[in-house]
Amino acid sequence: MLALSGGKTKLVDVDFRFSCHCYSRGLREGEMAPEGLAVPDGSKEMPRPRIFDLERYALSKGIAGMIDQLIANNSIVTKSRHENFFRVDNVLVNRNGCSETVSYFIFMHAKKVEDPGRPKTILVTVESAYAAMEGIPNPVGQGSRFFGQMLGERWEPLNKGITAKGRNKRKRF
Repeated sequence: MLALSGGKTKLVDVDFRFSCHCYSRGLREGEMAPEGLAVPDGSKEMPRPRIFDLERYALSKGIAGMIDQLIANNSIVTKSRHENFFRVDNVLVNRNGCSETVSYFIFMHAKKVEDPGRPKTILVTVESAYAAMEGIPNPVGQGSRFFGQMLGERWEPLNKGITAKGRNKRKRF
């Protein structure tokens, strides 16, 4: 259920897609992917080679369930500085033979999709998901909202982008 302006709500289909960043990581300086573990990303002109990551892969199996809970509870998500939003859950990881509970960050981007011959939908792309790691700073949020409210803002943007001349301009969502 999307939360729209003026206290209105709207029931809309939401499609989800998952990127390879949910189960792979970037290569470290000078690192080469072992045979069979390379994960292609990007375009031919601008490749971004990645490597299969066993921890990310194991944790990615729980993302759909976390998203189900996010939807069912209309939980809080946090805007990031990159025009996307993220959710934080606690997960159990096993590192170096020790189990520990850490924060798990799920980054998503949502946009309204209008395809000819189909009802309008919201497409949520799970861009990345990873557990907190020592030495890597946690993401910094820029305001939290309920999930339905965040999707409602993608459906019906609050700032319509009126220019000084009174024309609408497009804004990337």
